[in-house]
Amino acid sequence: MYKIFPILLFAYGLAVTTENIYDNSWALIIGIDKYENVKNLDYAVEDANSIKNLLVKQFSFPSENITLLLNKKATYIKIKKALSHVTRQANEKDRILIFFAGHGATIELPESGEMGYLLPSDGNKNDLFTTSIPMNDLKTISSMSKAKHVLFLIDACYGGLAATNTRGLDESSPGFLEKITRDKSRQIITAGGRGEEVIEKAEWGHSAFTLNLLRGLKDWMADVNMDGFITGEELGLFLKSRVTKDSDYQQTPQVRRFTSHEGEFVFINQGENIVIEKNKVAENELLNVVNENNPSEYKIDYDKLAKMIAIEMAKQQRKAKEEIAIANLVPEEERTEPKEEEPEPTYKINIGDSFTIGPEDAKVTIIEWFDYQ
Repeated sequence: MYKIFPILLFAYGLAVTTENIYDNSWALIIGIDKYENVKNLDYAVEDANSIKNLLVKQFSFPSENITLLLNKKATYIKIKKALSHVTRQANEKDRILIFFAGHGATIELPESGEMGYLLPSDGNKNDLFTTSIPMNDLKTISSMSKAKHVLFLIDACYGGLAATNTRGLDESSPGFLEKITRDKSRQIITAGGRGEEVIEKAEWGHSAFTLNLLRGLKDWMADVNMDGFITGEELGLFLKSRVTKDSDYQQTPQVRRFTSHEGEFVFINQGENIVIEKNKVAENELLNVVNENNPSEYKIDYDKLAKMIAIEMAKQQRKAKEEIAIANLVPEEERTEPKEEEPEPTYKINIGDSFTIGPEDAKVTIIEWFDYQ
């Protein structure tokens, strides 16, 4: 057994926290495996539960602000009411995330074009207009909300997106972070387009879309440029690449905006799990460990500790980039799991200890200890 600790990292003048951008966070999460009138799915409920846990544990969404509708509870009426409720609750500095895992359908319009629908548990493909949720409703409900940022993550394939293909601001734009967090946004990412099917596999325990959504956010792989936050646009590009490959090009996510606003829904990693391994150099040359029997006898050398964390963070960032590169080049069936070396014991640091790290004087605070097997 060895110790790891979460840390809070703030780079003054450069980085922001979730609290700097949003006053509150809201979510509506829908997962439907069991349908009354169409074929069932296998992992939509598991997908929905996984996303809820991710939002609560990693992105500080209050659990009381999340509405979860699964199977029989995800009827046409209940989904409509939940959409209305969550958009009315949010205020001007709040964010809303709406996740749907289930069936989608598309119909051709008589003159031209097409209309996409989300099927609730009691939906009927032979009568979509009166039993299912049209894409236009998502656009309408998002425009009625006061929320600053609204993001739809739709794990269903369908056409008729009532949205534009407008790209957001370029990351090199002056004041990029300030602009995207100040301006409004209404963004949507769907699992695929018309004529495509949601790919699920038992070996994943998820759909291809949610599998990579979890990889991108939970494992932080969507933060390709390693700037500490993931925008809706960045997440969409990651999903578009990874889902297309993992589904053997059977589905390609669509990334759109409902309005011309240039803001971005933002995910900020609340902490880093950094493992500090014992160096081969003599212990007293690296770090003075607190003596539990006599706490006043030793003090932590924060300069040395900061260097150790900086080195470990750099290693983890390089490893993440390598994993992304390998995943993009090597087919899934040819990938092998890297062998993990048995870590040596780590040093004990007190909760509440703080120090600065890096050229921008980022502040690091130890907030919790826990054992990791």
